[in-house]
Amino acid sequence: GGAERFCPEMYGWDTFFINCGLLAHNRSDLVRNHIGNQLHQIERFGMVLNGNRSYYRTRSQPPLLPESIRRYVEATGDKTLLLQAYPLLEREYTAYWNAPHHQTPIGLATNRDIGDTDAPRLHAESEALDFFAGFDGEVRHCVPLITNCLLVNYARVLAWMATQLGRTAEAADWNRRADERTELIQRYCWNDEAGFLFEYNFVTQRQVPVWSLCAYWAMWAGATTPAQNARLVQHLARFAQPHGLALTDRDYGSPHPEFTWVQWSYPAGWPPFHLMVVEALDRAGYPAEAAGVARRYLGLMLRIFEQTGKLWEKYNVVDGSLDFPHERYQVPPLHGWSSAAAVLLGRRVFETRNVERGTQNEER
Repeated sequence: GGAERFCPEMYGWDTFFINCGLLAHNRSDLVRNHIGNQLHQIERFGMVLNGNRSYYRTRSQPPLLPESIRRYVEATGDKTLLLQAYPLLEREYTAYWNAPHHQTPIGLATNRDIGDTDAPRLHAESEALDFFAGFDGEVRHCVPLITNCLLVNYARVLAWMATQLGRTAEAADWNRRADERTELIQRYCWNDEAGFLFEYNFVTQRQVPVWSLCAYWAMWAGATTPAQNARLVQHLARFAQPHGLALTDRDYGSPHPEFTWVQWSYPAGWPPFHLMVVEALDRAGYPAEAAGVARRYLGLMLRIFEQTGKLWEKYNVVDGSLDFPHERYQVPPLHGWSSAAAVLLGRRVFETRNVERGTQNEER
């Protein structure tokens, strides 16, 4: 179908969400193959590629392979994979994400395209979110929340792997690295007056005043305190629209002269961000809020599926349509993370209804 023609390759972080959907369907065989393909990319290129096409060999995407591996091993008990994965992930974490080209003076990571490119500013941003107002028009001057929160999680997963392999001292060192990055995220990105996390520009030495769902990746990664989580939950109302959560609280315009609008922005509601926000809320102890987010967005996905017979890359959560300002392309039909969102959010809503029914039966 159209989705296969539009995206025939494996994309770096899309694959994680697909893996979550496959594990829900007990297709761990496909997940194992996905993991093998991405570990091979680290062997050959030093990192998981943006996508497996030749012109993607110079950049990665938000690093979610470690979380794929953890969930696969926990679902299957297949710990033999850890012997292959641990040294390769250690290589990617150290020699790619913490290499000089990703490091900054403040100790957090930036994003870069490491090739000889005709558009280094845009290609670097494509390693994080292509494209997003919160990076001040120059992601290489910023330390993206999505990147650094996932690097906290990366180190936590490496600690878990080291423990599974009996390498206790190494596990402690990985946890120390995760703690250090968490402290830096807190120092530079948390705004106590606003009660929120913002992107930070280390060149101008200021937070970028764009409210976005990227803050909730910190909650997902365990890089926030319970008191901060309570404030973040209060701010969900900023992003709540009739049909789901918009990526930003309003349209901030485009920081790039090439575009008049950027797609990781209002009024777009993206499947991967809904999945991560729901998980973050559940992890932080806000199941009712998680269920509400899941229910609203799933309703939109199902209604448009009934109308079109397809799932889509993103949705307009303000008016409940597929209509957007033009950036580079019209919204494409997409399986991938959209199918995963339908499965996982559907399961989350179903579980909530079962709990509610059980409570009602007990009251009777």
